[in-house]
Amino acid sequence: MAAFCLLLAIPILAYPPALPGSEKLKKVSEAHRGGDGDGERNQEAFTKIKQIPRALFALLRNPTFFFLNLAGASEGLVISGFAVFLPKLIENQFSVTAVWSALLMGIITVPAGGGGTFLGGYLVKKLHLSCSGIIKFCLFATIFAALFTVCFFLSCPNLTFAGVTAPYFPHENLDSPYAHSTEPRDLYYLPKNLDNACNDRCACSRRNYEPICGADGIMYYSPCHAGCSEEINLENAKVYRDCTCINATFHGETGPLYGGGSYDAVNTMCQSQCDHLWIFVVLCFLVMFFTFLATMPALSATLRCVHDDQRSFALGIQWIKVRVLGTIPAPMIFGRLIDETCILWQESSCDDHGACLVYDNAFMSKYMLLLALIGKACSILFFFGAWFYYIPPKVINSGESHPQQDVLKATDDAGVKLEGVVMLQDANLLLF
Repeated sequence: MAAFCLLLAIPILAYPPALPGSEKLKKVSEAHRGGDGDGERNQEAFTKIKQIPRALFALLRNPTFFFLNLAGASEGLVISGFAVFLPKLIENQFSVTAVWSALLMGIITVPAGGGGTFLGGYLVKKLHLSCSGIIKFCLFATIFAALFTVCFFLSCPNLTFAGVTAPYFPHENLDSPYAHSTEPRDLYYLPKNLDNACNDRCACSRRNYEPICGADGIMYYSPCHAGCSEEINLENAKVYRDCTCINATFHGETGPLYGGGSYDAVNTMCQSQCDHLWIFVVLCFLVMFFTFLATMPALSATLRCVHDDQRSFALGIQWIKVRVLGTIPAPMIFGRLIDETCILWQESSCDDHGACLVYDNAFMSKYMLLLALIGKACSILFFFGAWFYYIPPKVINSGESHPQQDVLKATDDAGVKLEGVVMLQDANLLLF
């Protein structure tokens, strides 16, 4: 990433202090006009260290800038949180491998993030949106992103896990609620009872987590917990025989990848019967697309709602807020709630739990939906506040033939290109 930023800096260094022809164009400021008429004195950027408080105070009194900062923080929180924990959600909800979940994450984020970012900047340029129009564009894009968070309603049932989501021999225990179904009904039924009469002679340790899938369609903590006495190493996997806790047998014709003959278990995760994966991927792609569709317009609105000589300082203040209120606490907030959905922790040697082994899929989906909706609701509220409190500057009729909109259109080629350089740099920060 550092090398990429270094390469990106080389063409940026080739830009002149001012683009050719910019001196001939009249620059129309769209900076927010304060209601108290404080004049240009308090709006100027600082030239000395002691003037920083005055410049900061002037920015904080700009409600449009203030609300855009908060919207950036809430969006940063959602993006950073899902960047870390969305692969874990996919892996556990749909019972796929960590490699496949990471690949799906890339399929979602790379085209959605890149496409949304560049399309948002292109639409601002193509439609010649004013500052107020840009903020409304961000508002509607965020509303659409919030609508597609329905993807987190898609929840798959937990795999049947012996001693965790279902007891051992659920079909033989007629008094058990699982007697006629392998679907787990109460995920906290046996959260720590991994021992059973079928494996009580094995002295199994919970520190060695080696999940296997039995021929009865039930997951077991390890071959030891399944009571297996024979292990066979094949080219593609390990299979187990003579498992006292498994009351069914795989046959060669049903498992050609694992050779002929019969066996009781294999060292893979059981296959989930849930078929919502690709629906989830499409909806999640749309959430990401509309989220990133608003990033470049929001940055453009930030640059336009402050005075020209305040832009660099304003961007610095904005990114401090985005980091402190959004991207830094996001992993901690998401991680804390995700840990609440854990129903089986791995034991460690320090009398403390290690990594989470099994999550409650229903609660994980609910918590992710809750976080997404709260984040998007805050963003919608903040974008609305930025638009509602924005006061455009007064237009002074100087007798020229070009109205303000025509001048803004003409200055796009000189001014907006300079903004594009800053936007490209900050897009990399937001994407990574």
